[in-house]
Amino acid sequence: MQKSEAIQYREFKSEKINEAFSVINYGLSQIEIIFSDLCNRVCDFCPRSVDYPNVNNNLSLNDAELIKKRLIEFEYKGTISISGKGEPLLNKNSVECISKLKNWKPFLITNGDPLLKDNTLVEKMFDAGLNYLIISEYDSEEKFNMWYEKYRGYRIIVKKLIGNFNYDEAKFSNRGGALYDIKKSLTSDCFLPFYKCVIDYDAKVQFCNNDWTYKYEIGDLKKQSVKNIWLGEEMMKFRKLLLNGERSKIKMCKNCNVKGNIIGQKSFDYFVKEFYE
Repeated sequence: MQKSEAIQYREFKSEKINEAFSVINYGLSQIEIIFSDLCNRVCDFCPRSVDYPNVNNNLSLNDAELIKKRLIEFEYKGTISISGKGEPLLNKNSVECISKLKNWKPFLITNGDPLLKDNTLVEKMFDAGLNYLIISEYDSEEKFNMWYEKYRGYRIIVKKLIGNFNYDEAKFSNRGGALYDIKKSLTSDCFLPFYKCVIDYDAKVQFCNNDWTYKYEIGDLKKQSVKNIWLGEEMMKFRKLLLNGERSKIKMCKNCNVKGNIIGQKSFDYFVKEFYE
C-alpha cells in the first residue's frame, strides 16, 4: 500500500532531523525560519480562521544575512525549514533569502498559490539553493496530480489536504491552544524545544512553532548569539519543566495538544545526559 503524503512528509522530516543531530550544536537539529507573517488563505485548522492577525511583515535581506552570519558563527550543521505562520513565497525577496541560506540545504513549505502566478519561481528557488519543496494541496485531486506532473524532476512532496482528509494523520494541532483549549494539560515529555527553534521575520527567536498565542520570544539574533539563546537560562528552565511533564507550568504549553515525543529523541537524550542527570 502506498504511503499517504502526510506520512511521507513526516518520515522525510524525521530523517532530516535525525541526520542533522550534532553535539557541536548542543542538539539543535532544525531551525524554522519565517519568511512572511502574511497569508493569502484562511483555513479552518489555522488560527487565522479565529483571530490571528494577517500582517504583511517579511524577512528582509539584511536580516537574512544576519541569520546566515549567526549560523556560521554557531557552526550550525542542522536543517532549515522555511515555513512558519505565513505563506513564505509572499515575501518578494524569498529567492534571495533562500540563496543566503543555501549552505544548510533548506526545504520550503508553500500552499502553492504563488507558484501559479510565476512559472519560473520553482526553477529560481532550486537554482538559489533550495533542497526540497513541500506543497500543501487543499483544493483538488486535479491540482494534486498537476504539481507532480509540472515539476517532475524537482525534489518535491505534495501533501494532499483535500476535503475531508484525516486531520489526525496530518497531525494538525490546536496550535498551542490558539484554536481551542484542552481540558487538562498533557504530562508527556515534549522534545520540540530540545531539537528545534523558530526564527521570526524580524530575527527574533521564538520558543516554539506551535505557540500562536504568545509567540514567546527567547532571544534576538540582533543582540545575541545562537548559542547564548539556545542554552540560555530561560530555555533550560522550560526544558526542565517539560522533562518533568510539567507543561501546566508553562503558559505556552499548558493548552497545547501536541504530543511532541515522536521526533527529536536524540536531542532529548543528549540534554538529559549532559545537563539534567
